[in-house]
Amino acid sequence: MASCTATVPSLVASGDQLYGQRICNQPFVNWAWDVFDFDWGDWDHGFGAEDPCNINLPLARTLNAIYCLTYSAEDYRNESYDADILHWGGRFARSHIDELDARCGDGSKVAATAWGVWDNYTDLYLVYFYQRSVPERAGTLIHESRHADGKGHDKGNLDSSWEYNGAWRWQVCWLSWFAATGVRTSAAMRTIARQRANTILATWFVKPPGFTV
Repeated sequence: MASCTATVPSLVASGDQLYGQRICNQPFVNWAWDVFDFDWGDWDHGFGAEDPCNINLPLARTLNAIYCLTYSAEDYRNESYDADILHWGGRFARSHIDELDARCGDGSKVAATAWGVWDNYTDLYLVYFYQRSVPERAGTLIHESRHADGKGHDKGNLDSSWEYNGAWRWQVCWLSWFAATGVRTSAAMRTIARQRANTILATWFVKPPGFTV
């Protein structure tokens, strides 16, 4: 793919086999491509633009995350901001992420978002595609959408506290709701989400919140 390579992990363990059968229809691909402003030139040459159903490639693995983000609430058509983040998270991400681009990366980052400049965008890297499960990727989209909304980290790559209400908090909240009430998924995926939320709580706050999911 492009100028980078990656080893594809177990499609069952990552959830890609479970979700891959759902995203492989043209109406969904067209919708996701449009609302997240994918550009062919950012997803061709091995990233999957030519083969959006191939869950070994980054595009399909990103579409899996978008499906998970969009349809994991029981009544997913209710995207009211008066509901919990599992309901409106997809709406928020669609509204704030300007475009999604595939990049190789250097192995140190999952994703990065540029905002407040003339060309806003979110880059997704190999770590995102191949070292994160489907619900973890969906949580990353929530994280990056918080950045796209103009909220950066206030202590390097960390958030100072839960009260700061930054991207790490938002990611934990989505993962927590998914773990507790997510549907159209599996118990294994909910467990992965819970574990990831607890890792973030223990690792990515200067002042840990003091609770677990």
